[in-house]
Amino acid sequence: KADRPVYLLVDGERVEIREATHLTGMGAISCRERLKEELGRAFRVVTIGAAGENRVVFATLVADNDSTGSSGLGAVMGSKNLKAIAVRGTRRKVDVDDVEKARKLRERLRLELKSRFAFDQMILPSLVNPDRMKKDVCYGCSSGCMRLTYTAMSGVTGKFMCQAGLFYEVRAKRYYGELNEVPFEATKLCDDYGVDTHAIETMIMWLSRCYQAKILTDEITGIPLSKIGSKEFIGALLSKVSHREGFGDVLANGTHKAAETLGSKAQELITDYLTKTGYNSIYGARLYITTGLFYAMEPRLPIQQLHEISVLNMLWAMRAAGMENIHVTSEVMRAIARRFWGSEIAADFSTYEGKALAAAKIQDRQYAKECLVLCDFLWPISHSGLSEDHVGDPTLESQVCAAVTGRDIDERGLYKIGERVFNLQRAIHIREGHKGREDDSLEEFNFTVPLKGDFGNPGCIVPGKDGEILSRKGMVVEREKFEQMKDEYYQIRGWDVPTGFQKRVKLQELGLGGVAEKLAGEGLLAQ
Repeated sequence: KADRPVYLLVDGERVEIREATHLTGMGAISCRERLKEELGRAFRVVTIGAAGENRVVFATLVADNDSTGSSGLGAVMGSKNLKAIAVRGTRRKVDVDDVEKARKLRERLRLELKSRFAFDQMILPSLVNPDRMKKDVCYGCSSGCMRLTYTAMSGVTGKFMCQAGLFYEVRAKRYYGELNEVPFEATKLCDDYGVDTHAIETMIMWLSRCYQAKILTDEITGIPLSKIGSKEFIGALLSKVSHREGFGDVLANGTHKAAETLGSKAQELITDYLTKTGYNSIYGARLYITTGLFYAMEPRLPIQQLHEISVLNMLWAMRAAGMENIHVTSEVMRAIARRFWGSEIAADFSTYEGKALAAAKIQDRQYAKECLVLCDFLWPISHSGLSEDHVGDPTLESQVCAAVTGRDIDERGLYKIGERVFNLQRAIHIREGHKGREDDSLEEFNFTVPLKGDFGNPGCIVPGKDGEILSRKGMVVEREKFEQMKDEYYQIRGWDVPTGFQKRVKLQELGLGGVAEKLAGEGLLAQ
């Protein structure tokens, strides 16, 4: 930890730790722009806002193009007195091993994306003036996806898409009675304070319930809970949380801890929706079954893994509703499941059969994908408008890796990398106190509270036996079958079934023998 506020400068081969006292207290966006003015626009900057400086547990990192890093990474930087990191490359040419193959893959990807239904355009925020929205895709993007920026009437511009663009929309419209720019302003405030919009959305739900139950008031909190949905409310909430001011200090520790501080009545108000990650349950086990293993095994919201199932299923649901321009039929869904998830029955959400294998395959693929830094909106290419059976190609990621790096790697080899990374994370998780099977659990509401709806799928429609349309609305997770699914999952992973601890032989197989020795020394390795 630095003894004073600093930022890290990386300029080619030169690395410096520089004084950042003049940046202390600045918003993340303001700090980013200040450093670009001081150093030059060629520098790429990631920084934290007040929430990170004050170690709010859900503080984010904010980088160029309003890209953000969640799960408390802002608090980690803040704990080191590290305000920002500024990087400029040396403009060295990046060598591609097989340029011609890479070009062919790029063209194939372009055609694949052009042939598919643009699902991402279905989940854009409503706008008071759509003409003020424009595409703002990542550098080198092949698809031109939904990544958009909005320019408000005030002239302020910023990212406005997906959950971050939607989280305050309904409440603002309810409060004002019409669409306006307050949802955009809320998103910009979250970015500048360096606060996770998903965590704040979940917290607002709980605060609203506490207000209605007369557990909290405007006077108790110093926050206008009577005006939830207004610009005044979101501004006051974010300021108090980010600066740990008054009741904001309680909220800065997360919704779980805040509810615990207030007592049992407040805790009861989170028991039907809040997951152990501090977020509300989306694409959960009551709907997709398989995703229960993701929620149980992962230390943070496993959104990439959830997307592999949920996005494909939503396309299937739209086709089932009569959208003929979407090619994900029940037959295609089963074929995709066979190729990507290990069995056709993995796409039958009336049964727990095949879900453990599907979960392991999806996790390995997604961890490998993250190692390659491939876009979650595009990869994997599971469905295709070009192939005769409309099934995508799971080998594309390994082909891209081989073309760029020259490594002799195939689909199986790439997934082995994903499995290795996943097991390394598991070992760290166990070392830090995760109790294996005991903690590989779901919140009680999954087993007791019937499903009412889900984001993007209010009817809870999924394919059942033989692809028939099945609604899981009103359903819960069957506890005994979930535990049996865990048994199968541990066996597939090569872990110990009774404890959920890793085995030496599996870690050695993955080249993690040293990790096995350390776990064994702490009594955390199954024999």
